Amino acid sequence: MKMAIVTGATRGLGEAIASGLVKKGVGLINISRRDNENLKAMAADAGVAYSFHPCDLTSAADTEQVFREVGASVFSSGADMIYVIQNAGLVTPINPSGQVDAGSLEASVHVNLLAPMIVLNEMISASAGKSAQMLIVNVSSGAGSRPVYGWSTYCSTKAGLNMLTETVSLELSTSGRDHKVISFSPGVMDTDMQGEIRSSSQQAFVEVEKFKRYKEEGTLRSAKTVADALVNLITETEVESGNLYHINDLV
Repeated sequence: MKMAIVTGATRGLGEAIASGLVKKGVGLINISRRDNENLKAMAADAGVAYSFHPCDLTSAADTEQVFREVGASVFSSGADMIYVIQNAGLVTPINPSGQVDAGSLEASVHVNLLAPMIVLNEMISASAGKSAQMLIVNVSSGAGSRPVYGWSTYCSTKAGLNMLTETVSLELSTSGRDHKVISFSPGVMDTDMQGEIRSSSQQAFVEVEKFKRYKEEGTLRSAKTVADALVNLITETEVESGNLYHINDLV
């Protein structure tokens, strides 16, 4: 039996990844602010397990509590393979430093970096003494490898997420644990997040016109295309722990 834990599966890429895994017969644990009735129905039709756990990833305490419970549950479920897809993310605040709202900055750091750190900590702790193998996927961004004007928070948190992947992979390899952790850069997609980006002012985000052209020219990949590439990568191939996989290399 295979199980997947997906954060932010309410819509966009997270929903598409969760759908792709369910179609492959993987049971789903949806960790989001709200449940997804379509995923629940899809899991029922596929005859695979489904559960929903509400979680506020801006709260360290809530994240720790939910994943402590979920980790204990999934490693006692009889699953021999567990996928953890850390998809939830915030692109805001979009503004140059000096004009960033502290509350938005704090929320972004919590969701994009602190929550994944807590999740990794809890899931690896829950795996102690268990035979199931775990593959953790941290959904990153090209912004984690290059500076983007107005995205200091987003770039920094995604860069931190990439380093988290590499460091935890090193720790796992030296401890002899049979788990893997990778980063995945999904590229530019046609999602609600892109809508947020396009609604930015030129002063806040100097590349906004380029992102508007992506939409106008129809060059944005669909969330399904990106999700299918990731699902095939993790279910059909032997990934290398610690690697950052780019969508452009997969499609």
